[in-house]
Amino acid sequence: MDNLLTRISSKGIDLMALNSQQSLMLWHYVVDEFAESNTEKAYALLMCSEFEVEFNQTQKSIQHLQRALLLLSLPDNIDLILQIYSSLSYRYTDIGEYQSALESLYSLSKLAVDFGDNEFYIQSILGIGNLCSIYGDHLKALRYYQKIESLSKTIQSNNLSLRYRLYIVACLLDLNRLSKAKQLLNECHVIKYVSDDLQLMMQVQLYSAKLLRLQNKPQTALDALIVFRKENINLDSFPWLNKLFSIEASYCLIQLQRGELADVLITHQLKRTKKYSQGYYIRQLLDVKSDALASCHNFSAALECEKEAHQLTVAIVKHFPINELGGHALRRLTRLELQLRLNISESENIKLKKVSDEQKDTVAKLQKDVFHDSLTKLFNHRWYKSTFANEIKPKLATYQLLVIDIDNFKSINDEYSHLTGDVVLKLVARIIEESSGSNNYALRYGGEEFIIIVASNDQQYGKEIADRCRLSISNFDWHETLQDRLVTVSIGMTVCQHNEDINTTFLRADKALYQAKRSGKNRVCIY
Repeated sequence: MDNLLTRISSKGIDLMALNSQQSLMLWHYVVDEFAESNTEKAYALLMCSEFEVEFNQTQKSIQHLQRALLLLSLPDNIDLILQIYSSLSYRYTDIGEYQSALESLYSLSKLAVDFGDNEFYIQSILGIGNLCSIYGDHLKALRYYQKIESLSKTIQSNNLSLRYRLYIVACLLDLNRLSKAKQLLNECHVIKYVSDDLQLMMQVQLYSAKLLRLQNKPQTALDALIVFRKENINLDSFPWLNKLFSIEASYCLIQLQRGELADVLITHQLKRTKKYSQGYYIRQLLDVKSDALASCHNFSAALECEKEAHQLTVAIVKHFPINELGGHALRRLTRLELQLRLNISESENIKLKKVSDEQKDTVAKLQKDVFHDSLTKLFNHRWYKSTFANEIKPKLATYQLLVIDIDNFKSINDEYSHLTGDVVLKLVARIIEESSGSNNYALRYGGEEFIIIVASNDQQYGKEIADRCRLSISNFDWHETLQDRLVTVSIGMTVCQHNEDINTTFLRADKALYQAKRSGKNRVCIY
């Protein structure tokens, strides 16, 4: 689709600057007038469907996705076809057409296996598990998620990794398995910082509030929700998250004996949700409204809500393909997973056979580029998080971490220019590398912050390296670069504790660094 996007850009159109209404109009124009191939037209239809959801046009969105499928063929358009089946499963679920949703998910899983795409396969199983949760069988949903536990380790997308955990968290919260849910939520809080999906990041916050409520901390949960609402003023653009926020806030208010306010909030949300959804989502809101009314002693109105919710439940159960989600479906997935592994392995073997010596050199160069900072040529943050964490750290009995920050570096950029700042960074990097010694590791963590990993627990040895580094930088002849100005660094130092993860060690060293900064800079502090 790069060619299509380039042509759109050449017309002076900035896609990022368009609002939702303008984007929808643009993609309709692309479908009717601008697309040069069926593939481009199908992609434009997919984009139309995404924006139509924002305007509660779910049926139209489904029609455009179905139309897009007719324009595509295998194997050339497999990536786009997988995306469309994934989108269809969500749309059908939103409007309560669970049989169609399941059929889309089965098509998605089969195609993903046939073409060796483990991430779309994982997405399909998450969707099937979600259908089990909608039916109310959270244990069965967990069994589906457990079917992909081994494959989850191969997930490369931060967004999918976060989504996988959040699906499990939702089940655990509904099953009141709070300790396990809390453990997974802690992982989600870490992953969300490397995710670029705003909805997933907001979902982490909402589930955290739900956990607090289930731990009988309604006021703390409500306070967290109020902060969340203030931070996410565009929440109305995400109907599902808006619904989840209203449900959690209402339950907190009910526990705090403020049922009238909960009823107002959930009634407003019911009106909004009925515009774009039906069935399960409406039933959820009716259950909350019933509890809110009962807490206000309005039992007759609460009973009416329960009756309406019961009717929806009967309709869901009546048309729900629960028999297709039983043991035979799980066994089918076992066979599919085995086939997926074989297909991925076969595909990888074919690719390996085609790799020439020249391509190997290219791969080696790319790997070096990926794990080295382009300016200083030191290892980078990605190397620290992957190669060090997964390959080097497990082989070390222990290690020391030195976090180094250039003092007042912003003023160097401001007074001398960013080009001069880059020269300073390269010189500091060279001094740090020379000071660290051949058995240790030096890297640029980001900005003006560097790290030395000392492969020893001898604090005296680590302190010697830190002092040598600090003094070498402060005593360096900076005149040619900065005239009369000197450069100093502050260093935080700590020893990795037994079986400690790299994030915890880093945070402790970072605290020591801030202590060095507060103590006057140009010094080493040990935590």
